[in-house]
Amino acid sequence: MAVKAVLNKIANEIMDKYRGLPKDFAGHIAVGKGASGSDTSKIDKFAEDAVLEFLDREDVKINVLSEEIGFVDRGADKVLILDPIDGTVNCVRGIPFFSISMAVATKSMSDADHGLVKNLYTGDTYYARRGGGAELNGHRITVSKYNRDDSVFLMFDGRDTAPESAKVRELATRVRTMGCASLEMCLVAQGAVQAHYMNCLRHDRKIRIVDIAASTLILREAGGEVCDLKGKRLDMELTLDDRRNFLAYGDPSIKELVL
Repeated sequence: MAVKAVLNKIANEIMDKYRGLPKDFAGHIAVGKGASGSDTSKIDKFAEDAVLEFLDREDVKINVLSEEIGFVDRGADKVLILDPIDGTVNCVRGIPFFSISMAVATKSMSDADHGLVKNLYTGDTYYARRGGGAELNGHRITVSKYNRDDSVFLMFDGRDTAPESAKVRELATRVRTMGCASLEMCLVAQGAVQAHYMNCLRHDRKIRIVDIAASTLILREAGGEVCDLKGKRLDMELTLDDRRNFLAYGDPSIKELVL
């Protein structure tokens, strides 16, 4: 089965299972600690277990790096970089902006050759193949130009926000904080917003590869880029220990203005 078809089948199955949950599921309840040391919620474990069950049932030969279980060596060359529920807080609070994020890579984030992000509430699906462009629900997407008088930036905000973020806010006409990095970066890819900026003071709250591997490929295939806050093209190791701040943008002029 083609990689795109496998990723779509996984995403669709997770969405169907999520929609079939009883109203009293209580997905917010912590049921343990994940591989990164953070609490594992009931909804995260439910979604991750469902993906792993799919891979076993369909005999998909791929290793897994996932938010809760960490790295699983299944004897393959490729790795599925998985966040079964990105935007968990949104999910458990009824905010319709959360996703499953999946990328297929070999050695690091930069060599990912397939990426899929699906909004598990709306069903909107972003997909990219290396060298094949990016799409939303089967239609090609591209980034948009920056206009200081008509621009929207998405930003990490709240507790632990670095003070430099205040200056970045001034570059945009409007600023939003959505709480789901994979979908936020996909909004940059489709040209709905012009940038996504994260500058967090706490290391354990910075972004991980499972959150943005798929959306990084999607954004790059849509004509945008992702860099660290020193301006270097962002790459991340296949480990949950690698955490970064970053800037995702469509128009290169944004990088010059922000950094």
